[in-house]
Amino acid sequence: MFKRIVSAGAAVLAALTSACEDGPATVPGGWRSAAVWSTMVHASAQGPLWVEIHGRPFAESQPGFGDKVAAAMTNQLVGRPLTLTAHRDQAAKPEFKVVLAFNPPANADPRDLCAGSVATAAQPGDKVTVLAAFCDKSGLLASVQGWVAKVGDVDDPRFRRLLAQVVRDLFGAAS
Repeated sequence: MFKRIVSAGAAVLAALTSACEDGPATVPGGWRSAAVWSTMVHASAQGPLWVEIHGRPFAESQPGFGDKVAAAMTNQLVGRPLTLTAHRDQAAKPEFKVVLAFNPPANADPRDLCAGSVATAAQPGDKVTVLAAFCDKSGLLASVQGWVAKVGDVDDPRFRRLLAQVVRDLFGAAS
């Protein structure tokens, strides 16, 4: 009986560990402005915050991709409603934005995203990577890197969790 319990426990632990290997996972950038939270509140107080999207995380183009990304990132902060839009003309203050680069080069710099210089891989792979930057008109306020493997499209729950984690790590909590 004890052997069965130990075997079952080992199988559950192995399943949980293998699930973690595929992500999603995020890592906040090394530098973060003290004004991230207050700037986000200011930028989104009158309407949606713009999310500018570069690159293709999946091999096939997907209708409504930008809108689905913005929807997955909307209202992911505890205690603060936050709506995002993939359409610049719908943003309340388009001089503030979140820039996402899917499958960027390993040496990509988030400051370049804010400056408008965005490089992405020509072809998506099995692992989706993302570099995110929160920018104002003067440059970078915060950044996050993340990845997830073995996802097929924008509607995959694990891809949506990656985007939610990006928002939480990018804006954090009010200080």
